Amino acid sequence: MNLDNVIPNPQFRMCHSRVIAAPLADVWDELNTVPMSALPLGLVLESLRLLPAKLSGQKHPSLAGLTFLDVTPIPVLFSEPPHVVISAGLSQAWRLLGGSTPPVLDAAGLRDWTGTGWLKVGMEFRLESTPKGNLLSTETRIHAMDPDTMRAFTAYWFVIRPFSDAIRREVLRVVAHRAETTQRPR
Repeated sequence: MNLDNVIPNPQFRMCHSRVIAAPLADVWDELNTVPMSALPLGLVLESLRLLPAKLSGQKHPSLAGLTFLDVTPIPVLFSEPPHVVISAGLSQAWRLLGGSTPPVLDAAGLRDWTGTGWLKVGMEFRLESTPKGNLLSTETRIHAMDPDTMRAFTAYWFVIRPFSDAIRREVLRVVAHRAETTQRPR
C-alpha cells in the first residue's frame, strides 16, 4: 500500500528523505519509537498547536512521553514492518480547536470519501535499502474536499507549511542519529 491508494490526487504535498547508515531494522525501530521529548522543535510546535484547546479547558496528555507517530492527529492506517507506515484520515486542521471529530475510515473509505468541510490528510514513512544506506522518506498529502475548505486550508497552509517541513526534517535527523549511534545487541 502507498499514499496513491488513499489520497491519489492531493492539492498539497511535501516530501523529505534521508539516507541513514544503520541497519534497516534499527531505523524502523527508531522511527516507531522516537519520543516527542527527542524532538524539541516538534514538541514546541505541537504544544502550540494544542494551546487553543488547552486554554478552552480540553485535556490532553503530556506530549513528551508519546511517540511522534502517537502525536500525529491522524491514525495509523497501515504498517508493513520494516518498510512502510501510513497515517491518514479526515481533518479540519485549520480550525482553531481542531474542528469536529472525524469519522474513522479505512484506506478505501478515505479514498472514496466525498463529504464536504474536510481535508483528506495522509502521511507516509517509507524505508528502502540503497547502495549508500537505508533511505527513509516521508511524504505528506492533503486534499481539500470543497472550495470553502480549500480557501480556509490554503491560508492555514501558508502559515504552517514551513513548520511542518521543519518537523519532518527533524524527525528524519533524529531517527538517523539514534539509529546510527545506538548500540543494539545482535
